[in-house]
Amino acid sequence: MQVRRLPFFAAALALLLTAPLARATSVLQPTFEELVGSAESIVRVRVLSVDSAWRDNPAKPGERYIGTKVTLNVREAIKGTPPQTMVLDLVGGRVGADELVVDGAPKFEAGDECILFVRGNGRSFFPLVGLMHGYFPVYRDAASGRAQVLRFNGVPLHDEQELAPGAPTLAASRAPGLTPEAFRDRILLQQQRINLSRENQK
Repeated sequence: MQVRRLPFFAAALALLLTAPLARATSVLQPTFEELVGSAESIVRVRVLSVDSAWRDNPAKPGERYIGTKVTLNVREAIKGTPPQTMVLDLVGGRVGADELVVDGAPKFEAGDECILFVRGNGRSFFPLVGLMHGYFPVYRDAASGRAQVLRFNGVPLHDEQELAPGAPTLAASRAPGLTPEAFRDRILLQQQRINLSRENQK
């Protein structure tokens, strides 16, 4: 099996993304306000399918790369007006024995439930705000059925303040993370604050 790893900037340059899009996909930890304000849509979804295929590289005729379409069922639109079936188009994936891995990019599997902060779908090589920072898996306890929101690294998210760059997390806490509904409410409140701030600046 051949595995090719691309740093996220290398992947962007390989596909001739514009400079603004390359900056937009920095893996620097965005603040919660930046996550909410930068996202074109914020959605709670279930992954229906993940389909990878070889594609021609428009930047370099004769060269190919692996791209993936992730088909999502939008269970709830928290921000924006996405279609009920959303398809994310991204660089990376696996075809047979070959795999293209973009460092820092989350991997999707059919059946996954997550909350996504989407930006640049169809324009960016990986259309999530802050790459992995815009990806929040939802874990559901098999015994109790309770759902909680995790960060990309599998650590429960207890408070949005944990998303501030350099902020400590409660990784050792036994307390469960935020429910998807509680996280949604905090996103909506933050969006209201952003809207109010923009109105006051006019």
